[in-house]
Amino acid sequence: MTKKIILSLFVFFRIALFSQEIKKTFTINGTIEGDYSGMIYLHSNSIDNINDSCLVVDKKFKFNGKLGDVTNISLTLKPTSTVAFFYLENSIVDLTIATSVFKNGNEDINDIEIKKIFGSKTNDLMTSIDEYQKEIEKSGLSKEEKNNKIYKKYFESVIGNPEYPVLDLLLKKAPKNQFLSAEQISDLMLVAPIKKKVEIEKVKDTLKINNKTVLSKKLKIGKKLENFSLPNQLGKSVSIDDFRGKVVLINFWASWYKPSRKNNTELTNLYSKHKNKNFEIVSISIDTYGNNWTKAIETDGLSWTNLIDIGGWHGKVTNQFEIKGIPLNILLDKNGKIIDVNSTGDLLQKKLDFLLNVDSNN
Repeated sequence: MTKKIILSLFVFFRIALFSQEIKKTFTINGTIEGDYSGMIYLHSNSIDNINDSCLVVDKKFKFNGKLGDVTNISLTLKPTSTVAFFYLENSIVDLTIATSVFKNGNEDINDIEIKKIFGSKTNDLMTSIDEYQKEIEKSGLSKEEKNNKIYKKYFESVIGNPEYPVLDLLLKKAPKNQFLSAEQISDLMLVAPIKKKVEIEKVKDTLKINNKTVLSKKLKIGKKLENFSLPNQLGKSVSIDDFRGKVVLINFWASWYKPSRKNNTELTNLYSKHKNKNFEIVSISIDTYGNNWTKAIETDGLSWTNLIDIGGWHGKVTNQFEIKGIPLNILLDKNGKIIDVNSTGDLLQKKLDFLLNVDSNN
């Protein structure tokens, strides 16, 4: 019995090791559409420096290898030919390419085009981004609207796929294809997930602050909140000290981030219940563009005090309190003292009920 157990464990660990090894390798199973039957070449300029070739036999070809990181790789045919590019990762990729021949003067040129590709999530992501960007750039939108939509697509792709190096690949695109400003790229770098695999589970939702130890010391519970002033929709400067004597919930958000828009629904219900109890919500947007902010206020029905910290993650107040994530709720008592940071749902409701009841009895 003991020998059987040891043998079973041995087999298990061999399978586990084999599975880990598979994850570190790639396989390309290729199919040719056309009459081509010569050599096909695989090449990358990445740190892995892949240079490989194989013979197309019966319209089939195959490549195997290892990658350190996802790379943009090229396929060419026997000289001279056009080039086909795709993103390769350590996975099993099924590839179909179409081939044909055209004349360039007296020279025959082999043309190569990728028709289908399955198995590379990175390629799917980057293709989706490129196709969306081309569609937006061709639209009749203003330059600001185009920029905002493309930035949103980049942002959602980076945040939504922490295990893939989306931002790294976007930054490697040719300058003529870079539609974003240097500041927007810097903002993306701030929210880009940590690359190390062991850290991935810690950044499933990069923007939502779950660990209160990452908050600024200026947001320590029991501390009086430093004063600040920001403009409202009419351009009038509003100071947080203007609300002394009221229980105040400060909410940092942005029109382009879905979780913070969802949080607005919760705040709307909260405000409806408590707005006549010496209570006020002060929402602070980190939107870059004011038009998107005001549209979101109207769409979400935000009837309380709304301010904007233009400058995004580099805004005056976000820097003052070292805000690194949204949505973020900060609850103040009537003296401006911090009672709670980042509670939501039933917990926030209970704390607010208690606080308003205590204040009403003072």
